[in-house]
Amino acid sequence: MQNLTLYTSPQSRGTYVRWMLEECQAPYRAVAQPVAALQTAEYRAINPLGKVPALKVGDQAGEVVLTETLGIITWLAEQFPEKNLIPPAHSVARGEYYRWMCFALHLEYACVDKKRGIENSSEQRTFIGYGSFDEALQLFKTHLQGRAYIVGDGFTALDLYYSGFLAWMIHAAQVLPADPVFIDYMNRHLARPAFVKTRELDAADAASFAA
Repeated sequence: MQNLTLYTSPQSRGTYVRWMLEECQAPYRAVAQPVAALQTAEYRAINPLGKVPALKVGDQAGEVVLTETLGIITWLAEQFPEKNLIPPAHSVARGEYYRWMCFALHLEYACVDKKRGIENSSEQRTFIGYGSFDEALQLFKTHLQGRAYIVGDGFTALDLYYSGFLAWMIHAAQVLPADPVFIDYMNRHLARPAFVKTRELDAADAASFAA
């Protein structure tokens, strides 16, 4: 496995990637920074958008920087097939994985629009990917009912992403309702040892910034 360097900030999307790295038991180096540091020229040379996460892969002879949380955790799942964090390649379950991976982005933007007070007209719903907030949310809730996992019968990178997403949208952004379907699903996966360790690492980074 090539060298992995994670650029992150406590309680950010970088937490998802750190959690994934812990699930994979991958050797990696974490470079945690306060949010203000992400706007420096030094960091923007790594990710011009000034966002985390960013995952540097390789060494000085050749490095590639990966960004976008869902892309990174899916790639990591593929690099560690023995961890079974993504359905087998070429399977229908992998197709389902891709479906719900793409839907996650639609649901996120539906929630962000809701937070911003944006309501789409009937005409706008025809060309906006998620259609309406209520329909997207109901689709997701219906899919989760009676399920422990987004796809298949085991934990995948998608469950990691959606658990973190729900925690943020329910508790921090306060856009989604604390529906038992969401809470039960989310709490089941947030109790995983890899996430508990990730939360401790995030807390230690935050404390070091405050010192």
